[in-house]
Amino acid sequence: MNIREAAGQLEQAIRAYGAKTSEGGWRVAPSAQRPVYLIGPPGVGKTAMVAQVAAKLGIGCVAYTMTHHTRQSALGLPLIVRRTLNGEERAVTEYTVSEIVAGVWEKVEAGAATGVLFLDEINCVSESLMPAVLQLLQYKTFGTHALPQGWTIVCAGNPPKYNRYAHTFDPVVMDRLRVIEVEPDLEAWQAYAAAHGAHPVVRSYLKLRAGDFYVSDGDRIVTARSWTDLSDMMLAAEAMGDAPGKALFSQYLQVEEVAERFGLYHRLCASVGARLDEAIDAGAGASLAGLPFDEAVFAALFTAGRLEARSDAAARRRRDADGLANFVKGVARQSAYASDSIEALFREQLARQRRAREVKLRAGLLDEAEALETANRLSALEALAGELRGLPEDAAARAMRERCAGVEGAAREAESSLERDFTRCLDFAEAAFGDPNVLLIFLSELRGHEAAGRFAEKRLKARMDALWQRSDPEARAARLEDKRN
Repeated sequence: MNIREAAGQLEQAIRAYGAKTSEGGWRVAPSAQRPVYLIGPPGVGKTAMVAQVAAKLGIGCVAYTMTHHTRQSALGLPLIVRRTLNGEERAVTEYTVSEIVAGVWEKVEAGAATGVLFLDEINCVSESLMPAVLQLLQYKTFGTHALPQGWTIVCAGNPPKYNRYAHTFDPVVMDRLRVIEVEPDLEAWQAYAAAHGAHPVVRSYLKLRAGDFYVSDGDRIVTARSWTDLSDMMLAAEAMGDAPGKALFSQYLQVEEVAERFGLYHRLCASVGARLDEAIDAGAGASLAGLPFDEAVFAALFTAGRLEARSDAAARRRRDADGLANFVKGVARQSAYASDSIEALFREQLARQRRAREVKLRAGLLDEAEALETANRLSALEALAGELRGLPEDAAARAMRERCAGVEGAAREAESSLERDFTRCLDFAEAAFGDPNVLLIFLSELRGHEAAGRFAEKRLKARMDALWQRSDPEARAARLEDKRN
């Protein structure tokens, strides 16, 4: 199955393992909660998928690469303790807590009562560690130390043909696992790439050369991870004013023929990209109406990417405005019946939000983007708290209202600017993309992007629907049938 289908199966397993009956018992008994085993080629997104599912469900996630562990680090070290046995004090060997089990319990103590323990490269562990791994898979214990209930074991591995150190589990072990075979899937990757703003040259190239998405010549390989990491590096290089070229491409696309083809396509797109922003802003879509199909696909994704980036920025502005408004309302409600000053109440509520963020960070419940956004929001609140210092109550209340008005105004201006840019880009697309298939690619990209799709549905629904009717194959077929009749 593809990575999206695998994510759905994993999410279902985690929810089922964490569900309880009305009497308080587990719907799936802990002894029957089989670990999920993701087996598939390297670079298809297994590791990222596990983290994304955990984030979506709001649960903890602890990840270990098993090839980095020895028997001692996994099981713990021997420890001599004194015990009284049969009335006589004796020296007994125990073990310190496994690093892996301790990592899970740290997350539990930080607030993640449920979660995922992800063990990567599970089929590459050493022979000395394998018995302990089998014990973990069957009984959820490492040595004498058990995992907490409510935590699901997920493991991953590559078939031996991709990893010379990998081995296959015997049928007895496989019978204790839920096995999900994950295959490379370009459509699933394209959906991920659109949602995460991958480079339009990469996305358009793979729409045209799907066969280069996953390639192996025996010694070298190109995977979904290759394209994702190359996209990130290209975006970073361009942001710094550097021009990506063949030397960079071959570091990620290690099958030489693929790197050569992508380099040629990149040069082609560079000549088109230099004109696109200017043509969109000038309303000169008709001047690009004759682009060859491959260049037109790049132009469609470039234009959609422009709107997606600006939609994300506008959405952040809206979240900032709404977050500040809710924060200030909370302070105002408290000040109506509390004796403390507005400044004191403001700082008290700010401290609560900081503590809540720290708890989520320790429990692994915030991804990198969420952690950065909340940190910036808290910094802005801290700056406002400094402005309230020493102000009379009426002046402090007025300062909060003025800040809210300013942030709300910035959000509305960002949304108005985005609507104008949407209109320009739709005008451009209608004039430039005479091929309905290219127009369909453009519209599909926008609809598949969370912020851009939501904004278009809210502000420009009639225009988007009309363009979709013009490009959608079923609608075109229906119109053709009407003409015939």
